[in-house]
Amino acid sequence: MCGLQLSEDTLELGPHLSIRRLVNPLSVFDLAAVGAVGFREWAALEPFAPSAAAEVISLAEAEGLKGYDPLNRAWLASALLLLRGFARHLCPAVSSYSWNIIAGHQAQTSENFREQLIEEGVESAVYRPRRSLPPFRGGILDYHLKLLLPKQIKTEPLDVAEANWCQEHFEEFNRLAHGEESFRFALEAAIDWRYAKDPRAAIARIWAGIESLFGINAELVYRVSLFASTIMAERGAARVEAYKRAKSIYGIRSKAVHGEPLSDAKLVSGLHDSFEILRTILLDCVSQGHVRKEDDYLVELLG
Repeated sequence: MCGLQLSEDTLELGPHLSIRRLVNPLSVFDLAAVGAVGFREWAALEPFAPSAAAEVISLAEAEGLKGYDPLNRAWLASALLLLRGFARHLCPAVSSYSWNIIAGHQAQTSENFREQLIEEGVESAVYRPRRSLPPFRGGILDYHLKLLLPKQIKTEPLDVAEANWCQEHFEEFNRLAHGEESFRFALEAAIDWRYAKDPRAAIARIWAGIESLFGINAELVYRVSLFASTIMAERGAARVEAYKRAKSIYGIRSKAVHGEPLSDAKLVSGLHDSFEILRTILLDCVSQGHVRKEDDYLVELLG
C-alpha cells in the first residue's frame, strides 16, 4: 500500500484482515530481486517504491467467510479507508508472501553475496545466488500514475480509532458489497471516478453511483435532492439548506454530462461536492446495515 502512514506497526481492520507497516524502504533493487524469481512487471512499480509504507494482510483462512475471497476483501479494506477520508493511498500490487520479506532484501543479504562471491566466484554469485527470494506469486493490481482527488483528505496517520471503526463495520460492509448490487455498483463508482480522464467523466460516474442507491426513475432532481438531504443533515434549517445544496450540485451534474459550458472552478467544486454526497450515503448504508428504500426516506421525512 502506497501513500498511507500508520500510527502503529499493525492495525486490525476485520476478521483475518489487517494492515502492517513496512519495516524497511522498498527499493528498485528489491523489486529487481523479486523480478528474478517471477515478478515480470516489477519495473512498473519503480515510481511507487518511495511511497510504499504499508501492506494489507488478507489471510487465506477468510475463504470460508461469507463474501469475497482474500484478495477482494483486501480491496474492500482499501475502499473502506477511502470512504473514511484516506483518499491518497493506492494498492498497486499483490504478493502471496509479505512485502516485508521483499522490502530491504538487498541490503539485508548483501553480506551473503560477498561471501558467495569469494567462495564460488562471480558467475555463481550472480546467476545462482544463495540469497534469492522465494518463488513469486502475485502481480500488478490497479495501476494509475495520475488520480483525481477529493477535496477532503485525511493526512494524519491511520490510527487505532479509525482501525477500530473499520473492524466494527467491516463485516456489514463486506455483506453489503457482496449481496446488494446497487451498493456494489455505487462503491465501485466511489473508487474508480478518481481514474477518469477529466472532471466531467468523473462527475457522471459518481452520480451513476448515487442514483443506483436511490433507485429513482421519476421526478429525478427533486427526489434525489430530497433523499440525499435526509442523510446529509438533521431535520430543520440544516436539512433545507442540504436539500438546496444537493439540488444545485445535481444541476452541475446535468450540465457536466450534457456538455454544457461550465467554468473549471464550477466543475471542480461540483466534482468534490458530488463525491461527498456519494461517500456520505455509502457510509450511511454501512452504519444502517442496509441500503435505504423509499419508505425509509418517507418515514424520515414525514414520520
